[in-house]
Amino acid sequence: MAERGGTDTQRAVVPASRSATLRLGFACHWTSPRESTWSGTPWQLRRHLDPLADVVDVGSELPAALRTPLRLAYARRGAGRWTSVWRHGTLTRAAVARDVDRRTRRAAPDVVLQIQDLGGTAAPAMVLQDLSYALLLDRYGRDGVPHFRALGRRRIESLRRAQDRVYARAAVLLPMSRWLADDLVAHGVPAHRVRVVHPGVNAAVPAGTPVPPRRRGPVRRLLLLGRDFDTKGGDQVVRALAVLRRELGATVSLTVAGPERWPMRGDVPDGVEFLGPVSRARAGELMDTHDLFVMPSRLEGFGIVFAEALSRGLPCIGRDACAMPEILDRASGGLLVRSEAPDELAALVVEALADDALYEACAARADARRAHFSWDRAARDVLAAAGTVVDGGRP
Repeated sequence: MAERGGTDTQRAVVPASRSATLRLGFACHWTSPRESTWSGTPWQLRRHLDPLADVVDVGSELPAALRTPLRLAYARRGAGRWTSVWRHGTLTRAAVARDVDRRTRRAAPDVVLQIQDLGGTAAPAMVLQDLSYALLLDRYGRDGVPHFRALGRRRIESLRRAQDRVYARAAVLLPMSRWLADDLVAHGVPAHRVRVVHPGVNAAVPAGTPVPPRRRGPVRRLLLLGRDFDTKGGDQVVRALAVLRRELGATVSLTVAGPERWPMRGDVPDGVEFLGPVSRARAGELMDTHDLFVMPSRLEGFGIVFAEALSRGLPCIGRDACAMPEILDRASGGLLVRSEAPDELAALVVEALADDALYEACAARADARRAHFSWDRAARDVLAAAGTVVDGGRP
């Protein structure tokens, strides 16, 4: 379980004298608005670092005059639609790396925190990451790899080489899961330079908030949240619902939120409510009014949405892959599907909905998850790692 990761982060407390004097460079390739970058992860972390240290922005936000031609130059067709992989393009990465290095030299921080690998910097660097290109190559198949289908193998191999150069120069790597940490070590990163920092949730719930009642109405409501329907296993969930409705009738429904448009062929099936994109606040409301969160993701670097659901006392079904087993286990509110078969997922849904102990355990753990999956805790973990870099010690 993720919240039991005390040996990874060592739960270190940053002394006030150190945090007050530490000058931390914050390097991110920002999008506009900045709050939307990487689903809000950098923005939330930066907000919670600010009160704890002297944080200076050394990130890059490329001007629109440059972004537009880059988007066009790196337009690709993948997963049945056109998309732009411009953020992974050679020209984009070079421009961002130069900008970050220039800003870092000007600001002269003690340590630079890079959100994803951005390039070499004059100051010692820490890299916060949820996936590596080496890991993507390990999972590359006939149709590419989920979420990165528009990137061919040769491009990923090139990105891996560039990433390895950043990793070799970094003082500390901060993977967001033990799964990625183990993969980094397996691919040659010394274990003493790897320190897990679990993220916080973006739809936080205050401690002590009662867990909403579940399974009270005549219809059991399933929920799937995720913009990338293919990566999140949405097609398997919809097909599992069809199995459930054949056997149980209209007593089970599914709400899908996130994609811009309905992502499967044909009309939205009976029993499915499709909402399109939703705000973070609305996502929290949906979690509070549904009975089971179902997202058998095919590639998940961490899975913040699972942490958000669990912190609201909503049991989850994920996939027995990637970082999901760190977050989900039967003893505290999570089940894992092992195949792509809709029948297996449907059976697991029925099992979960009938399991009173699963719901009781999930509710009982809600406050502990709210405490662990917080951006304040994540910020303190980052500063603890930065302190070891400044002190010249090992994480």
